[in-house]
Amino acid sequence: MIITYLTKLATFALFTHAWAADITISPVTNADPGAKTGHFSDPFHVVYQDAKDLYISGTTHKYLKCNSGDLSAGCASLLKNKYETGSALNQTAHAAGTKICGAAGIHPFQSKDRSWDALVTLHVQSKPKKCDGISGWSVIVHARSKNPGPADSPPTSWIGDKVMIGTFSDNVDANYDGKYFETPDGKLYLVYQKQESKKPKRDGVAAWPMNNPTTLTPGSSPTFLLLPGEELNSENYVSGKGHFKLIETGNIHAINGKFFMAYSVGAYNRNTYKIGIAYSDTFLPAPGQQYRKVMKNNPDHLWDSKRKKEVYYFLQSEEKHDGWHYIGDQVLAPGVPTVAQIGPNNSWVLLFAGYNPKDAPTKDGTDKYQASHRRPYFTKVNVNIPDNLSVKQATDEQLQRWITPSH
Repeated sequence: MIITYLTKLATFALFTHAWAADITISPVTNADPGAKTGHFSDPFHVVYQDAKDLYISGTTHKYLKCNSGDLSAGCASLLKNKYETGSALNQTAHAAGTKICGAAGIHPFQSKDRSWDALVTLHVQSKPKKCDGISGWSVIVHARSKNPGPADSPPTSWIGDKVMIGTFSDNVDANYDGKYFETPDGKLYLVYQKQESKKPKRDGVAAWPMNNPTTLTPGSSPTFLLLPGEELNSENYVSGKGHFKLIETGNIHAINGKFFMAYSVGAYNRNTYKIGIAYSDTFLPAPGQQYRKVMKNNPDHLWDSKRKKEVYYFLQSEEKHDGWHYIGDQVLAPGVPTVAQIGPNNSWVLLFAGYNPKDAPTKDGTDKYQASHRRPYFTKVNVNIPDNLSVKQATDEQLQRWITPSH
């Protein structure tokens, strides 16, 4: 019996080692929980021409900056990234009887002429209710640089001047996380979070064509790029409950004639939050189609799923099972991912946010992590997307190998 116990213990240790050491994850900041420093939510890689330094924007009105454009453990220092709402927007909100209660998700974009624009999500509530951070809805606004400065680095001060998605008068769910995406052939889109249905409640990632950074194409409409699947238990917002599903924070990259989206699924403050990658042969999927999720055989019924296959997440901390990219010993609730080429050697990395298991307090009486304790992380990845095989033709097993964590 002792030998059997020791054998089981050794086997468990081996699997635990595989879970823990398989994927090397590094923090972007040097965090000090006692001093409440080093936390940073929703990291967004700011791409700009002739980049000399690495800039990461986010929900916090700050930049993370790594000198020399390299990404290494603890490399980031904090810089200001201010936002204010212009008088015209404030007047429009006031006329609608609403109040702007906050701004998040400052996503700068540099055009080919080196000019800068940004999309910002505003939190709106009806008067006379005071801002509580819970009720209300979101709108996405355009912001211009308040102090343009040099074109060879991102602006550090923005002023909101035009509503792009949503209104100050209509309480509509979703409508957040706006960002620009320009296709290789020069077409510009506004990618954002959009509600598909109220009952059942389903949110996904959509794209709206634009004439320029301040104008949606007249007569156009948004197209959903990726939506949750009705039958996928792993996409439940809360474990075991399928009443709400969402896919969010889609960040897209084009390579070898194809497009891939790194996305989040689940609740940002629970272990259901995790990172997926989906692929498409075209930026806008064909009618009735969407980006293709990476699937894997699921004989052990993870997520209490009865389906033969489930989503093969890139990183997750919900199911501690060997071979499913579990990282819960290093980071909890990984999400808001960006796959990008960063640094002097253009190395591929995955940039994301999550909670350190040693610094992940929950709200009293709940299993919800406190959002203020999120931290930015990165891990190196291998990108091997073939140019002679389409997304439609690829098998699930082939898709699993197109982008992988670097061991």
